[in-house]
Amino acid sequence: MLKFNPKTTELLSDAQFRTLVISQGLFDLAIFMRGSANSWVIFEMTQSQLWVGVVAGARAIPFLFFALVGGVISDRFGRKNLMVGSLCLFALASGTTAILIANELLVAWHMIAVSLIGAIGGALYGPAFFALVADIVHSDKLSNANGILSVAYTTGEMLGPMIVGFIIAVSGADTVFWLIVVGNFFGLLLLTRVKEPNRIENSSKPTKFALFTQMVEGLQYARNTPPLLWLTLLVIAQNLFGSAIFAVMPTYAVDILKIGPTGFGLMGGVFGAGMLIGAVFISVYGIHRRHAYVMLSMGVVWDIGMIVFGFSRSIPLSLGALFFMGLISMPWVTAVLTMFQQASIEKMRGRVMSLYVIAINTFPLGWLFGGAVAEWLGNEEALVISAAFGTPVAGIALILSKELRRA
Repeated sequence: MLKFNPKTTELLSDAQFRTLVISQGLFDLAIFMRGSANSWVIFEMTQSQLWVGVVAGARAIPFLFFALVGGVISDRFGRKNLMVGSLCLFALASGTTAILIANELLVAWHMIAVSLIGAIGGALYGPAFFALVADIVHSDKLSNANGILSVAYTTGEMLGPMIVGFIIAVSGADTVFWLIVVGNFFGLLLLTRVKEPNRIENSSKPTKFALFTQMVEGLQYARNTPPLLWLTLLVIAQNLFGSAIFAVMPTYAVDILKIGPTGFGLMGGVFGAGMLIGAVFISVYGIHRRHAYVMLSMGVVWDIGMIVFGFSRSIPLSLGALFFMGLISMPWVTAVLTMFQQASIEKMRGRVMSLYVIAINTFPLGWLFGGAVAEWLGNEEALVISAAFGTPVAGIALILSKELRRA
């Protein structure tokens, strides 16, 4: 019988934290619905894995330019208001997509444009959200809190693609994007009920170049605070090469496994089910030591799963590979996120978490990489090359960084 850790029980008894979890769960569901719908719509329009990768890769660009800005704004002016405005921007992108599809006006480049708009909202939202979690949760409970939030995240990962596949089959893609807008609305209502903790305000008067100065301060803090620099670089590398599988999933669903849109949704749902089970385990037991080694070992299992999926022509085997990849992804994410949160002080927390947001959101570039290599060399080759470049980078980082090994 599953017995909850006292830290988990204490977190779940906090009404503020519960409200934040539910609000974030709705947002996570919307993200995964939008990602799956984007992939299906653009593949249906172009029949090109490269275009799937381009649209997904476009989402990474705003994170490179706006996440650190979001961190500075979060540190200076608070977390919640920035989160509310960012969610509105995300909803605007989804509503625009729905209108274009319903009126048969959508063309391929529109998908890039609306993806960029939604990603700007995500880039501003992420640092504020993760900093707010670290503000309201004590340091020794962060691993459990991240596990609980991962349950919400993985529920969206599991249900989002399945909902998308069903709705596209019976109603159309525009309905999916309208449902995303509705979900964002209810998430916003819940978010307004969360009270942001009082923070020590910076008493110095802002200068003309305060924003740029504080961005530089954040980068200097990361450079001088082991293991943040190594951690940021290796998360970028593992996301860049580990995400190639998502760009080829529509091709496998349509042309290789021949399971269509419903099967495509099932593939995402099975992956999400694995994530959910892994997240429940982490929320109950946490990860309290050797975070870097957890990250490395889970990366090895992920790479093996990609190769198995790439060469499989069996539906059960392919779904099984996706399930195990989902299962080990949550320990990886929780270990990485906890290391970032524990390495930051309160006044730098938004900027430190902006580095996490930048690093973790390079995964759309992995879609672009995977789509391009699959288009030029083949699906199996793309996944093998991606696996060969992912985990070895993490191993090198552990060898070179004593601080990272101790994280």
